[in-house]
Amino acid sequence: MSERVDVFVLEIPLRVPWTTAMGTVTARRVALVRLGDDVVGWGEAPPFPGLDPDLDLEELRRGSMPPTFAAAIDQARADRDARIADLPLTSSEVAHIPISFAVGLDDPVGRVAMAVAGGVSRLKLKIAPGAVRHVMSVREAFPEVVIGVDANRSFTTPDELLALSDADVAYAEEPFEDWGRSAAVLAETTGIPLFSDESLRSLDDLEVLLASDAIAGITIKPGRLGWTKALQAREAAMAAGKYWRASGLLETGIGRAYADRLASLPGGFLSDVAPADAYLVEDVAPTRAGAGEIVVPTGAGLGVTPLPERLEEFTVARATIQIS
Repeated sequence: MSERVDVFVLEIPLRVPWTTAMGTVTARRVALVRLGDDVVGWGEAPPFPGLDPDLDLEELRRGSMPPTFAAAIDQARADRDARIADLPLTSSEVAHIPISFAVGLDDPVGRVAMAVAGGVSRLKLKIAPGAVRHVMSVREAFPEVVIGVDANRSFTTPDELLALSDADVAYAEEPFEDWGRSAAVLAETTGIPLFSDESLRSLDDLEVLLASDAIAGITIKPGRLGWTKALQAREAAMAAGKYWRASGLLETGIGRAYADRLASLPGGFLSDVAPADAYLVEDVAPTRAGAGEIVVPTGAGLGVTPLPERLEEFTVARATIQIS
């Protein structure tokens, strides 16, 4: 039986340019999906430029199912089904999670100073070849904060990264294109736990990653895996004795709510949770941030829906499609 899906393509400017080893983004183009009739579920397809296939409405009408769109459909089904059952998407005693603020390569020390002044105590700093020194600068200026780093697979050797052993780095995400000898050297020499990120796109990837001795844990993105596989990835990581952390893809508050729900479950390691409007000029969902913390959604299903007026403001294209 086919199901109706309403697709809203949004384009939202960023507050400041988002620069990483992959390039610079100044606006975020994502798609929200609404599935169902009387009771609806919401999901978000957040393809990231250079990493994920773009969403083409005509291709979607013809039955195309790019990975982030498939993930959004899975999210929306989980949300709808939980709402119908009048159950929360997750049950957890965790009501608040410390914000983990991700900082790009544009004025990283200045951005960190603003975040810390706002009560943030966990940071993830983007790094790239030739752009590592700011990690030490942040550590020297803010000795008490938790620092993780994300290289977006930009390094070819561990040489430049070895200096991070003096920066008290809590973890490093995806330093290299592969998980061979360079990763092993970096982990052994610095003692920094290494996490997969871009390399986790499917459950087949998961099996390979969890078998690698170089990897201490996995970063799970519901926006890339979907909700069902995100939960499976968490369970597999714990069964393998590996760390896991929840994260997102520079999404709106809908996509971020899935990461927050996942992060609220037991066993997470310094998950990436932050308000969407810390990066976007405005979120399409109500903010859940305050005093350096994110409030975990409550209520049936995801517990979050878009504000109609903001959805209308940032929608640049829409379509209704049928999926099987």
